[in-house]
Amino acid sequence: MYNGAVGKEQLEWLDGVLKDSTDKGQKVIVCCHLPLDPNAVNPDCLLWNYEEVMEVIHRFRCVKACFGGHDHAGGYSVDVHGIHHCVLEAALECPPGTDAFGYVDVYNDKLVLHGTNRMASIEMAFEP
Repeated sequence: MYNGAVGKEQLEWLDGVLKDSTDKGQKVIVCCHLPLDPNAVNPDCLLWNYEEVMEVIHRFRCVKACFGGHDHAGGYSVDVHGIHHCVLEAALECPPGTDAFGYVDVYNDKLVLHGTNRMASIEMAFEP
C-alpha cells in the first residue's frame, strides 16, 4: 500500500493553527502532498484519513484552498464549503520538451494559478 495518513498529534496541530488563523483574521492555504478531496483526483491517491482532516478544516472558514500532488494527472474541485482543491500536475510524466510548472498570484478574494505546458491555469475565487 502507498499514501499515508495524518496522526492525532498532527490533527491537533492543524486544529490549533486554523483556530489561531481564524482569531487573527487570516486566510489559509493548506498544502499536503496527498490530495484531500475525492472529487479532485483518483480516489487511490487520497490521504488515507482525508475525511478526518477535512472535518477539522471545515470547522473553520479561514481555509480557502488546499493544494496537493501525488496524482500525476492533476485535478481540481470545489467542495461544498467553497474550498478549492487544486492537485498539481507532475513534471515527472511530461513528454520530452514539455514541462508542468506554474506560479500563484495571491489576492484578497482569489488565487490565480498560472500554469505552463501540462499544468492548467485556474482562477480560484472565494469570499473575502
